[in-house]
Amino acid sequence: MSTASETDRHVEPDLTAFLMAHAGFRTEFGLLAEVVERPRDEAHRALIEDQITFVVSYLHHHHHEEDTFLWPLIVSRAPQTAALLDVLTEQHEEIDPHVTAAADRTRPAAERAAAMRRLHDALGRHLDDEERIAVPLIRTHITAAEWNSHGEEVIRSFGRKSIPMLFGWVCAASDSAAVRRSADQHPLPVRLLFRFVWWPKYHRRHTALYGPGLRRSPDRG
Repeated sequence: MSTASETDRHVEPDLTAFLMAHAGFRTEFGLLAEVVERPRDEAHRALIEDQITFVVSYLHHHHHEEDTFLWPLIVSRAPQTAALLDVLTEQHEEIDPHVTAAADRTRPAAERAAAMRRLHDALGRHLDDEERIAVPLIRTHITAAEWNSHGEEVIRSFGRKSIPMLFGWVCAASDSAAVRRSADQHPLPVRLLFRFVWWPKYHRRHTALYGPGLRRSPDRG
């Protein structure tokens, strides 16, 4: 079997969106831990729960894609990586109980906040390992064409209604340079929609959740 590096020697996949999702996961549960115990009113409480549902769902989806597509594809081309990637899958399993506790609306708010803080810490350590171990393997063993094709499948699986919020969420957590790189990958109509419709809407949501402080422009510091 030809490896990705043999068939597409000079074209590595662009992992900007992947790493922007990591940036979102690194920050969101810490933010949620600060507000879940102190909702201002019922509308704020409902918005917090909606955000928890959204982020937890995306985290499960992210890990599922890694465990069922990315890691097996890499191992098929580089069997010696199996033990390293098994460690990352085991970390997904270790994180799951924290995710379940954080999302459980029957638990007292203080318990959920504590679970979110544990999740924030465990997820940060896991993402450090993933970026150290898996990111170089993805760049070496998966082609840009494969990455882009699978990325399109993933986007379609979310459904059109979810895309604006997903774009807003990853951009809210990412630096301006990453936002610009991501925007450059999309056609002009999408970029205009994001700048003038999707981002302002997510900016309002973020402010309603966590208060002011998010930058007004998604691609400027």
